[in-house]
Amino acid sequence: MSMIALMLTLLLALPGQGFDPDPENTARRWLVVYNSNWSDDNGNGMGDSEELARFYAAKRGIPLRNLIGVACSTGSSYYYYSQTGWEAFWDEMVEPLRTAISSAPEDYVLGMVFCYGVPYKLSVQGSRGLDTTLMWLWDLGTRATPKFMSYGDKDVYKDAAPGFGTDPGRFDPATHRTVNDNRTYLVARLDGLDLQHSMELVEQALYGDAYISSQPGYYTGTAYCDTRYGLYSWADLIDYPYSHNQYGDADKDMAYGRQWMEQAGFTLQWEPYGTEIGESGAQWESGQNAETAPDALWYEGWYNYVTYHDVWEWKVGSAACDLNSNSIASFRSTSCNSFLGNALQRGLTCGPGCIGEPYLNGHPFPEVFIYYLLNGYPFAEAARVSDPKAKWTQVYIGDPLYQPTLDGKVPLLDDQPPPPCEVSVELTATQGERRFSTALDTGGFLPDLGTLTLNYGATPDYGSTVTGEHARARLFHTTLISGLSADELMHYRADYTDPAGLTGPGEDLILHTALETQPVLARAYASDTTVPAGTPFALEIVLGAQDGFASLDTYSATITAAHMGWQQLNILPYLAGASATRYDSADDSVVAARIGDLVFTNSGSYTFEVSASNATGNDYHSVTIDVN
Repeated sequence: MSMIALMLTLLLALPGQGFDPDPENTARRWLVVYNSNWSDDNGNGMGDSEELARFYAAKRGIPLRNLIGVACSTGSSYYYYSQTGWEAFWDEMVEPLRTAISSAPEDYVLGMVFCYGVPYKLSVQGSRGLDTTLMWLWDLGTRATPKFMSYGDKDVYKDAAPGFGTDPGRFDPATHRTVNDNRTYLVARLDGLDLQHSMELVEQALYGDAYISSQPGYYTGTAYCDTRYGLYSWADLIDYPYSHNQYGDADKDMAYGRQWMEQAGFTLQWEPYGTEIGESGAQWESGQNAETAPDALWYEGWYNYVTYHDVWEWKVGSAACDLNSNSIASFRSTSCNSFLGNALQRGLTCGPGCIGEPYLNGHPFPEVFIYYLLNGYPFAEAARVSDPKAKWTQVYIGDPLYQPTLDGKVPLLDDQPPPPCEVSVELTATQGERRFSTALDTGGFLPDLGTLTLNYGATPDYGSTVTGEHARARLFHTTLISGLSADELMHYRADYTDPAGLTGPGEDLILHTALETQPVLARAYASDTTVPAGTPFALEIVLGAQDGFASLDTYSATITAAHMGWQQLNILPYLAGASATRYDSADDSVVAARIGDLVFTNSGSYTFEVSASNATGNDYHSVTIDVN
C-alpha cells in the first residue's frame, strides 16, 4: 500500500478531539469535483485527482456522495480551447454539475471545490477562469453559444468598500443571484504543482483553523502591506473608498485597508514606496530595510508583475492577494513566474488571483479580501466578496472552508508533537545514493505539518543528519543520502518538527544496500571483534530478502564456542527476547535484532553464523569475537 493510500485509510477518523473541522456545519453543502480521467502518478490504483477529492472529503467531513467525477477530455492540459473546447466543457462540466446540483434541494448547494487535475482555464472569447465561470452555472448561454461579457460580468456578491454602506453579508444562494435571477455558487480550487502540494493546502488550512490567533501565546505571524505611491497620512485617506479605476486611487484603497490587519491584532509592516517587498532598496514606513518578509501570515498589496522576490517566509495558514496582471498564472508549472503561483509553491495557504489580464478594476481587491478573511469569513466567501467580476480571469486557490478568524473561535495551543511519518526509500541514478520520501499521517490526530530531519548512521546512535529538500512545514518531504557502499547496513529515523517547534521522533528503521544486488541477505555485525572478558559489546544480526522478509523459507542464527562446548547453538530465541531490540525496514524487506550489551566472561573465540534462503537464493555470513 502506498503512503498516500495508507493516509486515506487512516483518515476515516476526523481530526483530533477538541478541534471541529466543520464548525458551521456547511461542509455537506459543498460538491468536490475531480477529473476521473486524471492519471495515477503515484501508482496506488487511484487517479490523483480523485485521491485528492477523497482526502479532502475525509479531512472536512464531506459525504462521499458529494464527490463528482467529471471525465475531462483535456488530457494533461489545463484549458478548454475555442468553440470545440466550449462544447466539450459544456458536456463534461456544465451538464454533470447541473445534474448533481439539481438532485439536491433548491439553494442547498453552497459551492464547488475543484481538485488538482480539473482544467482551470477556458480559452473562449479570451482567457477565462473555469471555476469563476461555473460560479454562474445557470447563466452561461448554451452549448452552441457562450454567453460572456467582454470584460467579465459584474458579480452581485462583492463589496468594494468594507465598512461603508451595507455589506453583502455571508453568502446566501437564495439571495446572491445573477441579474437574471439565476443561482450562483461559491468556488475554490485545491491545486498546485502536484497531488502532494494540493493535499498540503488542506492540512495548512486545518492547522490555521485550529491554532492561528492574535492573542498572546498562540500561533501567529506578521501582516504585510505593499503600496506604491508613498507615505499617506490618515488625513490623506479620509475620502475612502476611492475605487480601483485609477492606479492612484487603488493604491489609496490598499493603503487604507492595512489598518484592518492591525485592528485584528496582528503586527503590521507597510512598504509604501515604488519598490516591492524583497526588492533591493525597499523600505518600511519606518525607514528600515524591507528586503525580507519573515513570519508572513497576511499580505495585501501590489504590484509584483511576473515577479516573485523569494524572501517571503510564509507561515502555515497564510493568505495573500497581490494585485497585478496574471497574478496566479502557471501555478502548476515549476517555471511559474507569477507572485501567487510561486507563493503557493513555497508555503502560502490560500489566495485569489488571475490567470489572464484582469485590468485594474477586474482583479480581486486585496484589501477587501483580507478584511473579510480577518472578519470571520471562510476563504471562498472572502475571495468572492473581494472580486468585482464573474466569468472573468479569476482563480481562487485554497481550501474554501478555511476560516482562521471564525467568530467565537477558541484557538488551540499546539502542544502535541507530530506523529511518526511513513517512509519509503528508492534508488536514484547515482551510485550509492538513496532518495527518502516521507509522509506525515495525521489521521485521528490534530492537524499538523513539519520540517524533516533524517538521522542516520551505522548504528542506532546515528551520528549524521540531513534535512528535507524543502525547509518549510509540509506533509511530504524528500531528501537524499549519498556515498553508501554496496554492502552496508544503515540505521535511520525521520523526525518532523512542527510550526510550534515540537519534534515528533519517527520510527527507528534500517536498510541494507546489499539487497539491491542479491535476492537474500544474512549478515552478522559486532561493534568489536576483540574485547576484554567481562566487557560489553554490541551484536547485530540482519536477515532479509528482496521479496520481503516473509518470503524467507529458512533462516538461522547460531553461536559456536569450542571452549564452552557450544556447537552452532540456536540463538534466535535470545535475539527475539527482551534483551534484544528489533529494527524493521520501511518496505518490510529486512529485519535486524541488536543486543547492545552482550558480555562474555570466559576468554576464547565466539563465532556467530547467520544464514537465510528462499526460492530465489541463499546467503551466509559469520563474525568471530575473540575474548581475552
